[in-house]
Amino acid sequence: MLVKFSVCNFLSFKENTSISFSATSLTEHREENIFQSPINDISLLKSLIVYGANSSGKSNLFSALGFMKRFVLNSSKDSISGEEIGVERFRLSTETIKKPSFFELEFIIESTKYRYGFKVDSDRVHSEYLYYQIKTKEYVLFERDFQEIIRGKKIDKANEKLFDITRENALFLSVCAQFNDPLATSIIKEIRKINFITGLDDFSSSEYTARMLSDNKSNVFINDLLKSANLGFKEIKVERVSTEDLLLKSEIPKELYKIIVKNNPENNIISTKHDVYNEKGEIVREEFFDLNSDESLGTRKFFALAGPLVDALIDGKVLIIDEFDSRLHPELCKAIIKLFNSSRNNPRNAQLIIASHNSTFINSNNKLFRRDQIIIARKNKYGVTKMKSLFDLKIRKDASFEKDYLSGKYNGVEIDLNISNQFELDL
Repeated sequence: MLVKFSVCNFLSFKENTSISFSATSLTEHREENIFQSPINDISLLKSLIVYGANSSGKSNLFSALGFMKRFVLNSSKDSISGEEIGVERFRLSTETIKKPSFFELEFIIESTKYRYGFKVDSDRVHSEYLYYQIKTKEYVLFERDFQEIIRGKKIDKANEKLFDITRENALFLSVCAQFNDPLATSIIKEIRKINFITGLDDFSSSEYTARMLSDNKSNVFINDLLKSANLGFKEIKVERVSTEDLLLKSEIPKELYKIIVKNNPENNIISTKHDVYNEKGEIVREEFFDLNSDESLGTRKFFALAGPLVDALIDGKVLIIDEFDSRLHPELCKAIIKLFNSSRNNPRNAQLIIASHNSTFINSNNKLFRRDQIIIARKNKYGVTKMKSLFDLKIRKDASFEKDYLSGKYNGVEIDLNISNQFELDL
């Protein structure tokens, strides 16, 4: 369960910026939109939505989370000593260009809350730490200052031998997990449950959905989800075929043919099942359409989302979707949000973070989000992104969120296009 993510000196985040799933004292939508964590005094939000003008930093937030996840999972095995770390610091200030970037996650595993973070530049890890919390007090599991690592009482003494083999461009947590330390392994498993997709690239997500359909349990859930979306078909079918067979009658060059077949020995043919009716409106047979050539862009997009959505809901994962509403009908988008905010459809307390430009989701009539779930991203004239929820901005419950956002009241949209009057247009 994700509680909080913080980042500093990365892309457009010059200052420490956080997003939090911790529910505030707000009373609206308490039964639907929040859930009680295993820790008694911590209630968490099921979903967050991030708004902001183009280039305000919404996607940079997801890039920051993505970098942290990749570095935690792979730093101990995918790099060699002396290899550069692909971190991108804030470049528009002389204050930050030589300082390390900072990343931190707070999360709950079973009934324990952890706080893990690190500072890193392109050459090495400056610091790293892991704490756990009992009631309101934090305790050290380990603290690292460059290559000096201090072990807390609850870290296995056997891990001391791993201090010396942790490279300066690798994380100690990653090294511990690589050597099967139980705590590090469970933390890595939790961070692995943070998944990212973008609404502008359906291919990889479609392949993911197709693979999930081969599992009987996932197949039932995905087909139920697709049928409930009323997209005009009854069922979806995936057939694995040889790439060689697909290209057999093509006229592509032989060398290219060999490369394609070698890299993609098999392909998925995804078909949607439709009813065929006679003049009396009776079903007489079934017709299969090719998803990628016969169905609409919106249908293809929803199919691409279906696998990650079901995966998150089944296993209680965190799903992050950039450009969420791209090519999807607003009512379908609202249904997805309600899916996560539903106790019946989301019993494992999966969490959803989306970035959107569709302001109707925060229309007061829709009642989809609480004020602490609506985050506004703003970038100032110095290129610095800041993020605050409507709760942090002290917006009243009875305010017109959509109208005020579009009018620029929250500084989320500031657009005034014009052409200089120093030259004339020949119209």
